[in-house]
Amino acid sequence: MQTGIGRTGKLFAHQWAGIEPDAVAAAKGLGGGFPVGAILAKEKVAACLTPGSHGTTFGGNPLAMAVAAEVLDIILAEGFLDHVQKMGALLKSELENVAADFPKLLGAVNGKGLMLGLKCLVPNTEVSARLTANGLLTVGAGDNNVRFIPPLIIEPRHAAEAVDIVRRACADLSA
Repeated sequence: MQTGIGRTGKLFAHQWAGIEPDAVAAAKGLGGGFPVGAILAKEKVAACLTPGSHGTTFGGNPLAMAVAAEVLDIILAEGFLDHVQKMGALLKSELENVAADFPKLLGAVNGKGLMLGLKCLVPNTEVSARLTANGLLTVGAGDNNVRFIPPLIIEPRHAAEAVDIVRRACADLSA
């Protein structure tokens, strides 16, 4: 759910690996904030989903489908996913620079596109709390990471502002 609809710089994250799943679920990103869900399935899987055999919370809602169609028009517009990849690479590179400057606090930066994880060498809750205190909302993720999932329309100035806050938070934690 979280890696689809452009989050990693491709429509679906599985495309980076060159694989073709039998089924893909989509929801959050597909609605751009509006509640919607969908399943994309190869014919052999879809044949099993006969009427009444599969329930759905948001199925059959014309407004939700109109919203999803508009979101897909935006995501699939020329240059949109290239922008996500470019901004993801910029943010990752800048976070790696901060990690290099604070090697006792931070480790590797992992992820693709605009779904990045910053490995913490201190409890990620401390880092996340300090980021929040400095004006940047983040969330903890598995393996003691702080997750960065900015809007797909982020611009370089937004990335720079976020990185400045990370740097300031690390300086605070180091003091």
